[in-house]
Formats: sequence, structure tokens, C-alpha cells
Amino acid sequence: SPLTNLEGYRIRYGTSQGSYPNVLDIPNGGITSAVVENLPPSTYYFVASAYDSTGAESDNTSPVSKAIN
Repeated sequence: SPLTNLEGYRIRYGTSQGSYPNVLDIPNGGITSAVVENLPPSTYYFVASAYDSTGAESDNTSPVSKAIN
């Protein structure tokens, strides 16, 4: 079902696909980009979800990866 009352997003990430111990909370549904800074060199995997004002949260997106040198 569609998400209504969009409150924000959560970006989860880690160095192993399927394990995302780090969370960046973006408590503003109007934000369309974010920067994760100061990551040590590695390959990182990221997923995102959206949540509404009641706390209902979407499933995670499919993972994407980025190698940091």
C-alpha cells in the first residue's frame, strides 16, 4: 500500500551485503539526497527505507554498493 504522511528515510549500510549495522536517519520527507562521510576504505552496501508519522516503515530497497578507496 502507498506510504502516506511521509516523515523521513533511513539509510542503512555496512561492509557486508545483508548486514547493515549503521543507520543514517533522515527525519525530513522532503530531503532527496544524503552524504555519508568519513568512511574507511572498503566496499559498502546501502539500503534505504521510508517511514511515516505513525512509525510504519517500508521494506528496504535492493542493495547498492560503492567501493571507497
